[in-house]
Amino acid sequence: MNKADYNNSMRLESYDLATFARKLYELNIDEIDSITPKDFLTAERVIATGCGDSFCAAWAAQTAFEKLVGIPAFSAPAIDVSRQFDGRDFDNTLFFGISSRGRTSRVIEAAMRVKALGAKSRTIAIVNFKVKDSQLERETDKSLHIRMPVFECGEYTEHAPCQRSYFSTMFTLMMIAIRMGNIRGRYNESRTERIREEVIKYAERFDRKFVDSVDDRMWEISKIWNNYRQWEVVASGIDYPTGWFGAAKVVEAFGDIATYENIDNWNRVNRYAKNPEKIATILFASTDNGRIEDAVETVETMVRIGRPVIVITDAKEGLFNSSAEVFRIPTTELIWAKPLMQYMPLGNLLGYITKMRGVSFYRYGGDNNWYIKELQDKLGDAITEQPLVLVK
Repeated sequence: MNKADYNNSMRLESYDLATFARKLYELNIDEIDSITPKDFLTAERVIATGCGDSFCAAWAAQTAFEKLVGIPAFSAPAIDVSRQFDGRDFDNTLFFGISSRGRTSRVIEAAMRVKALGAKSRTIAIVNFKVKDSQLERETDKSLHIRMPVFECGEYTEHAPCQRSYFSTMFTLMMIAIRMGNIRGRYNESRTERIREEVIKYAERFDRKFVDSVDDRMWEISKIWNNYRQWEVVASGIDYPTGWFGAAKVVEAFGDIATYENIDNWNRVNRYAKNPEKIATILFASTDNGRIEDAVETVETMVRIGRPVIVITDAKEGLFNSSAEVFRIPTTELIWAKPLMQYMPLGNLLGYITKMRGVSFYRYGGDNNWYIKELQDKLGDAITEQPLVLVK
């Protein structure tokens, strides 16, 4: 097998992320900083929501608001905010509704509900693409359009399970949190710039030399893992959103079902799954997630019961069982920023497996395209064409 024959856009996104951060910053920081300081000064809580990757990005950035701003921050699926949250939770709230095109029905509902029920609340839409019929932007007090740097991918233009858009949303929320902490007087302008620069440099540490080393190993692993049809991603604490994201990318890339679980529950339930030797298992473990010792013990258990295991960590060499495939990734002193890049190695693995199986990302085209088209014809767009309900 020739590795070059299996090149793909998902793999190339992994390479792009290191330079993507600074370009994204330069394109968007002025608009981020233009958000009215009054909104940042009066908020007593932050709520950020979305669907799919947008929800996950909000979840991953939640700790940034808690640590930098010092107020409660909540991330939740849009349906929970729009239907389940107590309306009193919206008073004095700064709300971020995230949607790639501003047309996601449940996110629109959530924004409408916060605005209708929350005394002194402020609502901001975050969108990746500017479209004419963005109802989310019409329903919110302000909107922030993330300007995306061009993706230089040559002939490999297939729409891949999105690492870049996920990064862009998470990065934008983190930049907002940094700015908000500064305006509330928790640190000065000089410290603000140092924090921003460290976030960018963290991404830049995943440079071509590093990604090349990951790519070579993932190519060899993919030849074996291509045969697995059950997938599980395990993580805890600050890493847990990355676990959700990793499982989602498995489904989107080549259609296998993947679960995600935290370390505690895995040791109480999932360790008993039958045929462990057939379950592809990925564990994320950063040194500051509060559970690194448990992660080490869990990997030991996984190896002993015969699970094929990949560990993605910033911990020192030799900490995890050598029978696992351990990928040591760059790190940062900003604990809350670690989710920004943890998932990067998965793009190489999942991209290769998708092309080895001869399928298209998201099952567009090829043998399964009839299913996608039939589903759309029967159900319409389950994300953007649903009736809106305002729950009071």
